[in-house]
Amino acid sequence: MGCCPSAKPKELAINNSAPPTARSALDIKIHPGAFVKPHGIPFKQLYMLGNLIGKGSFGEVRRCTHRLSGLLRAAKIYRKLGSESEENQEGSMAQETEILKLLDHPNIIRIYDFFEDDENYYLVMEYCEGGELFKKISKLSRFSETQAAEIMRQLFSVVSFCHGLGIVHRDLKPENIMIEERGKSFQLKIGDFGTAVKLKENELMEGMVGTIFYMAPEVFTGKYSEKCDIWSCGVIMYILLTGRPPFPGKTDDKIIERIKIGEYNTDLPIFQETSPEALDLIKKMLVPQAERISASEALSHPWITSHISYETVDIGTLDHILENLKQFSNTLKLRDTIMSFIAAQIINNKDFKEIRQIFSVIDKDGDGKIGREDLIDHLQRRMSYDKAACQVEKIIKQVDADMDGYIQYTEYLKASIDKNILLSRTNLYLAFSIFDIDKNGMLSVDELMNWLASSDNLDIEIWKELLKEADKNGDGQIDLSEFTEFLLDKF
Repeated sequence: MGCCPSAKPKELAINNSAPPTARSALDIKIHPGAFVKPHGIPFKQLYMLGNLIGKGSFGEVRRCTHRLSGLLRAAKIYRKLGSESEENQEGSMAQETEILKLLDHPNIIRIYDFFEDDENYYLVMEYCEGGELFKKISKLSRFSETQAAEIMRQLFSVVSFCHGLGIVHRDLKPENIMIEERGKSFQLKIGDFGTAVKLKENELMEGMVGTIFYMAPEVFTGKYSEKCDIWSCGVIMYILLTGRPPFPGKTDDKIIERIKIGEYNTDLPIFQETSPEALDLIKKMLVPQAERISASEALSHPWITSHISYETVDIGTLDHILENLKQFSNTLKLRDTIMSFIAAQIINNKDFKEIRQIFSVIDKDGDGKIGREDLIDHLQRRMSYDKAACQVEKIIKQVDADMDGYIQYTEYLKASIDKNILLSRTNLYLAFSIFDIDKNGMLSVDELMNWLASSDNLDIEIWKELLKEADKNGDGQIDLSEFTEFLLDKF
């Protein structure tokens, strides 16, 4: 009753063709996925391995410590098994890496590094000390509607975000949902994108992929769409509210038979205590594919919206963050890129817990990104619609580093965190030390490109011009003093 993997169809492969090359510094688009680079140095030179977190068919997950910063992270270690198995392992790791690099969302596991040696592949990700949601379910048996709604809101936000990018997870289950911290918090991180795929518009999938308890009926019978993830969400919600799966069985065949029929028990005593809205949402997910609700529709369902409460949000903090967004300036492209790197790769999650909460408040429709109307809604408390709209255009122009018309999560962090936290002396030193590959105390244009350039901005002449922004003495390199002065100037 475990995972049923299937090789990813060739036509579903991620399109890795390079986008058009930037023709000037103004054309450079910044995305945090570009900062995730393959390393030519051994994994253990940068990380110290810690205790075992979990095991799987791929290998194991271990806690690890970044030697330079002391930050705790998790290393997913794929064993090299030889011949065809090794090729599958490499493909699985490459698939997960490439998809995670595309995803920038507060409830998706962040990826930092990947390595290879003679025995293993290493994928370094966020460490979630709260463990798996599955263990929380086992401990609590069932959740209150308020707790379940908060979990499902975050899950729907991730699914909506992924589906908007054409990405289908295909193995959503409590074992792949992590809790960021110990205690009563339910800040979630969705992980394990090893069987995820990126689809073209209207493209369908086929093949049994996922974990049987959570697989949609169409996965067993033919071609299917991204709605398979919604079925999995329905199963998870049912389990959260009842403490049991909707389609039980002693064997895989019995479970599959029940799933295909699609009948589940709504006469349990617990449903007498459950709101009609909760049962209505389950019924809209555990239905045939053509009738199934979308993730964005689920986010606006009354059961979700009625349980969202922002009463605890401090209005002063919200206003302070909105002011930071208004004041942010990206006039120097190199500075903007380095600040994005620090926000994506170095800043500690504990430094922006409250800021992340405000992100969810501003992101009114819950789709994992901040659009123009999201910002206008909040700015209208202080000004007219027209003035708010004008102000929002200025904010988008300055903060939207990947130029997609939205403020993505890392863009938001970079612009909203107080600069004395983001650009602390410790964070600046860490960034400089990471960039300084040969450890000679100077940053060359090649070192900057190694860490900061993506496939669409590989023109060395552009990067030579960018380096001049910080190179005060004109020697063609940046020392720590120049680096620090450059980033702190006018802040």
